Amino acid sequence: MAILTKVLVLCAAVLSLFLSALVIAYSVNTDRILADRDAQVARSQVAEGNAAAAATQASERERIYTQEKAAMVNQLGDRDSKLRELERVNTELLQAKTRAEQELQAITLKIAELGETVKTQATLLVGYRDEVAALRKNELRFREQAVQSDDRVSDLESQNEVLTQSVRALREQLEEARLAREGGGASFGMVGVSRTTEPFVDTGLTVSGSVDSVSTDPSTGATLVRINLGSNDRIRENQKLFISRGNQFVANLIIVKTDLRFAIGRVDTLSRNVTVQSGDQVASRLQ
Repeated sequence: MAILTKVLVLCAAVLSLFLSALVIAYSVNTDRILADRDAQVARSQVAEGNAAAAATQASERERIYTQEKAAMVNQLGDRDSKLRELERVNTELLQAKTRAEQELQAITLKIAELGETVKTQATLLVGYRDEVAALRKNELRFREQAVQSDDRVSDLESQNEVLTQSVRALREQLEEARLAREGGGASFGMVGVSRTTEPFVDTGLTVSGSVDSVSTDPSTGATLVRINLGSNDRIRENQKLFISRGNQFVANLIIVKTDLRFAIGRVDTLSRNVTVQSGDQVASRLQ
């Protein structure tokens, strides 16, 4: 019994030693484990901070990437719009090029046509120049002939004037002889001379003219007018004519002097308050 007790005591002692070793080892391991846990917690906190920072950076980068993506999409849209605009401008430029080529072709044809026209005009100008030169020569010749003709005409006019004066004198003599024969030798004077016969009215064809001028006889105060009718128109001294203005009778006119182309007469107003004016009509009979 004692041996067993001793053995058990010995076993207990040995177990106590083992237990002490185990307690010591446990204490040592507990401190290390706690240190490791604290280190792990610290590392976990650092990792969580790093993860949060990384998440923040990732979120910022994502936002930046989103903005860059939107900007790129906008740029792409702008580029598409510019591309479409450039395509439209290119189409217009191609059309303008086609029109320009057509216009160039038309201008080229026009230039060729104008060149032919210029050649034709040059030929015509040469012909015109030759024609003008010939016309100038002919004109000079005609002028020389005209000068000679003018000299000849001047000579003929001088001769004609002399002959006209002679014919006029002969006609006046014939008229005086005819009047003397018709008046039975009565005397016909000039302005202011009394008449031995009453004024007469020509019963032949009606002769009409107009009043050239109006004046007053200083010796008698009578109104005298000059008309554009004369002895060539069968107007004779002491003949009665009729002055009118339009369709209105103005006065009688008694011829006191005649010439070949004009006559002078005395106005008889028949005691009416009327005046004779230049341009009034004169007729040998009332219409």
